Amino acid sequence: CVQTIEYCGLTTDKFNMAATNGSVRVCGDGKLTGRFASLDENDLSKLLADKDSDSTKKATKGCKAIFDEYLRQKNVEYPQDAVQLAAILKQFYAETRKQDGSQYQKSSLSAIRFGLNRHFKEILNVDITKDTEFKEANQVFIAQCVKLKKEGLAKTKHKPAIADEDIKRLYECGVFNDDNPTTLQNKVFFEVILFFCRRGRQNSRQLKKDDFEIQTDAKGRRFVVKTTDELTKNHRENDEAEDGGIMMSNEGSLCPVASFEKYLSHLNPANDYLFQRPKTRQVSDSEVWYDNMVLGEHTLGKKMKLLSQQANLSIIYTNHSIRATAVTIFDRSGFEARHIMSVSGHRSESSIKNYCKTDQNTKAKMANSLMSVIPRRISTERFDVVCNFSSWQ
Repeated sequence: CVQTIEYCGLTTDKFNMAATNGSVRVCGDGKLTGRFASLDENDLSKLLADKDSDSTKKATKGCKAIFDEYLRQKNVEYPQDAVQLAAILKQFYAETRKQDGSQYQKSSLSAIRFGLNRHFKEILNVDITKDTEFKEANQVFIAQCVKLKKEGLAKTKHKPAIADEDIKRLYECGVFNDDNPTTLQNKVFFEVILFFCRRGRQNSRQLKKDDFEIQTDAKGRRFVVKTTDELTKNHRENDEAEDGGIMMSNEGSLCPVASFEKYLSHLNPANDYLFQRPKTRQVSDSEVWYDNMVLGEHTLGKKMKLLSQQANLSIIYTNHSIRATAVTIFDRSGFEARHIMSVSGHRSESSIKNYCKTDQNTKAKMANSLMSVIPRRISTERFDVVCNFSSWQ
């Protein structure tokens, strides 16, 4: 067995010798024990809790709040086992409503069910979507979904991709100019989400300068690559999926790599974060353009909405629309789904299809192909056609 040694009583030589053979470690109480850690129940509980993203935890909490309010209004006690829970869920799926009394969308009802499943897996060790005790409750859930679909409440509202004309306007109207702290940051923010196919709010505030690196390929082309891995909504464990794409340079004045490099050169050296608060006063090209303060999550989360208003775009877009734009362009350019997934981080091809809607330009081309068979006007050379009008009445 491994001998426990008091750390405070060890000489440096004895400590180094013990540490070298891998037989000791320093514990919180100052003792040296074996190579393996000792975790109590609180440590393990925290480890399990941290496996879910903050957004997942927030969603689960919201679903539980809806269920709790339902029980309160119905004067029903909280279920203590699977049988009691199944009986309540059978009614809940059919009776739950929004705060204003209207029906939930089908997707919202599904989200509530999944949130409750996460909650009850933890406290009752049951799966309300699969366990046999919930067969009737799940039949009611399916029937309610069919009912909502018939009532037109089954449509999922996906964030639209940004129209090509609106992208052109963003680059030409001044909101992406590189001679101003705010507009330079606008451009870099947009291009980081676009090229690395990031979600709207996901981890943007936590991004740091050293998360990215400018490299050169074998052909001498410069590009930006993300060098660090991070926990995302779909990737909570350290799997081997490729993390995002790369940002390539071009020879134009709007080169994204050149803008990124210029942005890095003007960031506050005392702050490690990528998106810092822009200075409001006039700045010279040689000084720091940003304060020693990271931009807030709310400010970053509303970035594309604000740009849509400032650039007077055709509609108000969200940050997630930038990601949808990247996936749409990849699909339009003919890249295979597996390659798109390696950049976007999607786990299934069906998720990609939700983004790849037929855009307005393609629809216009399709309509024009139909218009090609329809005469533009009545020909001056009339055909001698006899129409029997009486048969139309």
